Amino acid sequence: MSRFGLRHTNPGGLKIGIKEVMKNRKPGRLYHWHLDNARKALSRGQESWEANLPFTSTMHLTVSRANVKYVLVDNFKNYPKGEIWRSTFRDLLGDGIFNADGFNWKKQRKVASYEFSAKTLKTFMFDTFVKHADKITGLIGDSIGKAKFATLDVQDLMARYTLESIGIIGFGVSLGAFSDLGAEISSSFGDAFNTATARTSDRFVDPTWPIKRLLGIGKERELAESIKLVRSFAMKVIKERRAEAASGKEGANLQDLPDLLSRFMFRTKGSGEEFEFTNEELYYIIINFVLAGRDTTTNSLTWTLWELSKECNKRCIDMILQETERNRVELGLAEGEITHELVAKGSYLKAVIQEGLRLHPSVPLDLKECIEDDVLPDGTEVRKGDRVLFVTWCMARLKEQWGDDCEQFRPERFINEDGNFRPPEATKLPIFLAGPRLCLGKDMAFLSSSILLTKLLESFEISGGESQEYQYDVGLTIFAEKGMHLRLKFKND
Repeated sequence: MSRFGLRHTNPGGLKIGIKEVMKNRKPGRLYHWHLDNARKALSRGQESWEANLPFTSTMHLTVSRANVKYVLVDNFKNYPKGEIWRSTFRDLLGDGIFNADGFNWKKQRKVASYEFSAKTLKTFMFDTFVKHADKITGLIGDSIGKAKFATLDVQDLMARYTLESIGIIGFGVSLGAFSDLGAEISSSFGDAFNTATARTSDRFVDPTWPIKRLLGIGKERELAESIKLVRSFAMKVIKERRAEAASGKEGANLQDLPDLLSRFMFRTKGSGEEFEFTNEELYYIIINFVLAGRDTTTNSLTWTLWELSKECNKRCIDMILQETERNRVELGLAEGEITHELVAKGSYLKAVIQEGLRLHPSVPLDLKECIEDDVLPDGTEVRKGDRVLFVTWCMARLKEQWGDDCEQFRPERFINEDGNFRPPEATKLPIFLAGPRLCLGKDMAFLSSSILLTKLLESFEISGGESQEYQYDVGLTIFAEKGMHLRLKFKND
């Protein structure tokens, strides 16, 4: 217990209880409250503080970069997801990759790593994102029509884009997200999944949820009903794909299908080992992928567009458009054409996306459980069963780590002297985690965001970011509580 010769932070360290948690766990307040606590701790010379909740172990919240590196990289084996996390998410995510530890995690990680590196899947993703970005720009154009502008909920638009893209890439089926903008998204799957993630998140502050689950009451009843709908849809797709393969009918070359479900179902030997997945395992693999890829990219795009819609950040749009045009000329591309090479050369655009993620990390908090007594680099003593929560949203707003302009939107912080994109070290900004659990979908997230932002910014002028303050909702990811309504008009209109 004396690694580095350090002991627990002094007895006067900052500690919070259930009353403070419940008082501050509300839209527009939660993350700012965490930041207040981080600054209080730092003022005492500490980078961590404690939360003590009833019926559960101590939680150590931290903004220490050294602690993050230690937990995610240096002593990774001692900090799995843990049973508290897994039991909380088990109904929704089962033993899928984002809820698994040990062999189950290694098995899925190995296959997923191989599949995500496959050229066929990368090409399929690119083509899907381009097609759906065109759909979104078309929907916006139809909404503007002959009027001078339209005020639209860009969060809803981004949700449509990511939901439909995830449906095609994950399942190989449409989820019906491209209905008219005046209507709700026509996807019972999407609605049910939204409810399931929200009710699962509520479990973290309700120690009585296992009892309510047993009795089938309150939010636990909502959770069960929503998961039933999600499962019904997903299992139907899986069983139909199996049946089609078993039929052997001409044209059923399912091993050539590029979607993730088909790749996990039929092509798992190329990873170096032969794995077979049951329908149940396939269900959770794809549901985990949907959770990781849909909401996170929706959040990233929404908040980045909000930042770009502010008058003070218009220069960023000009920089993106100038860079894109310059790169098109160098590559010999036609006006409006988007290719892999164009996206790869978009250094400033990547910096804009990265800066949006820095200020508005899609997953603002991440939790790990300690399995053997330990001491973190800052001296925090962690007992077996305790949890460590690193607060990414706060880490991005500390002058100690990012300088005096830490709360300003400044993409240039991610551009090096040669003008190339310079991503931050993973442990300084763990939005994609780090170490063995480094997010496999990072490149996909940048690809989908780059394509859609290029299409939108070349087609429309976006404004309205200063018109009102938007509040973060409380959940697994960082949605705007009541949508994100911005003004769009045709370029040069």
